[in-house]
Amino acid sequence: MTAEPVNASHDVTAAWKGRSAFAIVDLDALAANVGAIRDHVGPDVQVMAVVKGNGYGHGAVPIARAAVNAGAASLGVATVDEGAQLRRAGIETPILVFGAVGRHERPQAIGHRLGLVVTNEDFAKALAADAASSLAKEPVSVHVKIDTGMRRFGATSANVPSLVRTITSLEKLRLDGVMTHLACADAEDPALVTDQVAVFDRCLAELERAGLDVPAQHVANSAATLRFPEYHRNMVRVGIAMYGLVPDVAIPLPAAMKPVITIHGRVARVFDLSPEDLVGYGGTYRSNGNERAALVPIGYADGYRRGLSSRGWMSIQGQRAEVIGRVSMDQTVVRVPDGLVIRAGESVVIAGDGTPATGVAPTLDDLAPLAGTIGYEMATGLAPRLPRLYVRGGEVVAIADLHGHRELK
Repeated sequence: MTAEPVNASHDVTAAWKGRSAFAIVDLDALAANVGAIRDHVGPDVQVMAVVKGNGYGHGAVPIARAAVNAGAASLGVATVDEGAQLRRAGIETPILVFGAVGRHERPQAIGHRLGLVVTNEDFAKALAADAASSLAKEPVSVHVKIDTGMRRFGATSANVPSLVRTITSLEKLRLDGVMTHLACADAEDPALVTDQVAVFDRCLAELERAGLDVPAQHVANSAATLRFPEYHRNMVRVGIAMYGLVPDVAIPLPAAMKPVITIHGRVARVFDLSPEDLVGYGGTYRSNGNERAALVPIGYADGYRRGLSSRGWMSIQGQRAEVIGRVSMDQTVVRVPDGLVIRAGESVVIAGDGTPATGVAPTLDDLAPLAGTIGYEMATGLAPRLPRLYVRGGEVVAIADLHGHRELK
């Protein structure tokens, strides 16, 4: 059943006694998003929740736990260290490491029971030898990745049958899946997607003819999961969409989904601008009359991009407050809307979730093109010094900041 999200920011911003810029991570929204994805793909398709890049900037451990509790069957990470972090946090769900793994990392991967991507026979044999010399009681889970056209990381299609035979002959390895990654699932023209899937299907057909069983077959990332149900197979890997952000502006999310993270602040100072006053580094903004301005203590060192200088906006009392001048490392100035009476300490919504609860605040997806980037980079670029408040049922259940991660409930 799909979880119902709550207004996670209600009362939380007023109760927070820490730094005057912070993020709220709505774990109920995350659960609702995972539920919506599961409803979208149906009961016969497993969902791998991708939590690489510190859970796309949201926090890998709390996001992984929430995703698993909401029904994700497995987790995807980019590096061995990311997988080890989840294991140290007590997460026992299957974890697949997508990236290349060096020989010095293999013992840690084996020790933490991480699944690894295999692309060549030399790596498979070396991994099996490492597993044999370790104290591991179970074979290492491996997924064969096929390079079907992205030309980045994967086995060539011609080598796949031999590679799979080698893996199945090694008792210390267990073949759990075959995968590929689509280069253009978010592109308007699906031709390359069709071509890549055709290569993948030919490889699977060869394996079937050779009597080689493949438990999991996964092609679809977030974009393909949303756009191409025919490519769901029996597993999908969902990253950006799980966080309520779009893979591309042309690919809408299901109506039940919304951004998981919102960013909030408090006004540090309110001041008057006279005609011709300059604001910020370089004096790039010149006041064109008697204006009021407010200082918000967030900057590019927090992940609020410098590209938002004189382009972004925030929400104060439900009204749009435009960024004026350059975004500094630690501070940003906004113009106070005409007629609005505010004072230091006033709440500001820096990035919202697109619902009335966060007013006219932009989402990270709204801000991305203004900053010359994409929602992925906006989210993953949020710095560790920006506190994250993890909220479930309207209550803060954990906090992550420069003091570390603390579970409250």
